[in-house]
Amino acid sequence: MSTLLVIQAHPHTSNSLSLTVSQHFIDSYRQSHSNDQIIIRDLYAAGGVPPLNDVTMEAWRKQKFDEPMTGEEKALLKRHEEWLDEFINADKYVFVNPMYNHFLPAEMKQYLDLTAVAHKTFKYTSKGPVGLLEGKKALHIQAAGSEYHRSGKWGIVKFLVRKALGIQSKESCALQDLGDTYLTNMMKFYSIKDVTKLFIEGADAHHDQRAAILKQALTQAETLAQHFWYNQ
Repeated sequence: MSTLLVIQAHPHTSNSLSLTVSQHFIDSYRQSHSNDQIIIRDLYAAGGVPPLNDVTMEAWRKQKFDEPMTGEEKALLKRHEEWLDEFINADKYVFVNPMYNHFLPAEMKQYLDLTAVAHKTFKYTSKGPVGLLEGKKALHIQAAGSEYHRSGKWGIVKFLVRKALGIQSKESCALQDLGDTYLTNMMKFYSIKDVTKLFIEGADAHHDQRAAILKQALTQAETLAQHFWYNQ
């Protein structure tokens, strides 16, 4: 048995493509992996992601020097530890979010900051940082109004050539998806190299194709769920 941790960073709306597709993935995964545990971590739930703020920093300082902490500080550190342990103990991850202005929602960025802890998810060595979560795998489900990844490498080349020539481009490309690039790099930082992508793109730019775009994404989600195995 392995544990699948689903990290959702999306407001609670009824027409979300990313939430619809991720739920279909979860349902299909449950059928194909009936013995696995599924944990859903909703970053928009009451309380939100444990913050990295003044209280957090002071609590860490007191913890380091074994000084007395306030009740608020103890409670905040406990939440941090619970969320971090949950992340570390999972075998597989599904990150779900909409694209916000070419990046991830703030809540997802805050979650990744929370999980980037030395001696827990990575360690420092003489050759630089080394991840401690090798062998795990991840899936990124992201919805965007425009198309960024459909054109592939050719789209990137066209974008770079136009930019070099000072030509305004109406087309988007993967280079503008800073959120997925950041998430993928963070997974590699943790030594999670098996990262799959499911992009739901173009539904806003092409309203008449919304149903077809969703249908294709649902089919892809079902296929990925059936073969989303933990191989360590």
